[in-house]
Amino acid sequence: MERVRKVFWWAVLVGLAVPASAGAQFSRTEFQYQGGSAWVDGVVSPPGFQHVFTLQHASAWSHGSNFFFVDMVCCDDPVSNRDAYLEWYSHLSLGALSGNDISFGPVRNVNVIGGVNWGSQSRFAKLTPGIQFQLDLPGFAFANLDLVYLVDVGAGLEGGGVPKADPMLGVDFNWAYPFQIGEASLSIEGHGEWQSPADNEVGRQPYQVLVQPQIRYDLGKAMSGVENRVLIGTELQVWRNKFGVEGAHEFLPQFLFVFGF
Repeated sequence: MERVRKVFWWAVLVGLAVPASAGAQFSRTEFQYQGGSAWVDGVVSPPGFQHVFTLQHASAWSHGSNFFFVDMVCCDDPVSNRDAYLEWYSHLSLGALSGNDISFGPVRNVNVIGGVNWGSQSRFAKLTPGIQFQLDLPGFAFANLDLVYLVDVGAGLEGGGVPKADPMLGVDFNWAYPFQIGEASLSIEGHGEWQSPADNEVGRQPYQVLVQPQIRYDLGKAMSGVENRVLIGTELQVWRNKFGVEGAHEFLPQFLFVFGF
């Protein structure tokens, strides 16, 4: 657990430092709390109520952008789920680097992706090079389609982790869509991803599909006029073949609280 705390606080320091060090043109950092219970307990869904504390950061600079989040996860069971999980992605804009307009159709820009996924408890680690298509969709604050190649560099069974897998393909659509209902400011945002089947150290793992939409209500704006500071809502996690385990499906509705700056 001490290792998990260190990961979280290092991520906090990095999140606060990135905007200044990168000369960011845009920066947004959020602390999120999500709490809920999976509808069906199983080998990949810990029993009881789960708590997830998240630090998330996004920033943009003249030639690209950065995005990362780190989750600290715990639940009612004191041993089954104490974990830290991190994803980090840096993007370089081909349009900015070339000085040319490379938009076509609904695509307004193309980025090169370099990223890493890391999990503490499972000794899981993957490198995620790829390409991102920034989409120009009406009404969306942003919409991206990411195509990545996931390369497993984790500890594997020999190192006490989950089975190492062969490289696989991943497709992720991530978005934010703000809207108004009367005086209320809301947004629907999140991501949906697919990962291809792959061979691993113990056999063949199936494809995975993970969808995590959030519905947010800007409570701070309604109460004090300060936008995007305090938000509440819900997140729904729908995961098919979770962690590449055949038939391990998860449906997890969660309460959501967000503090942003």
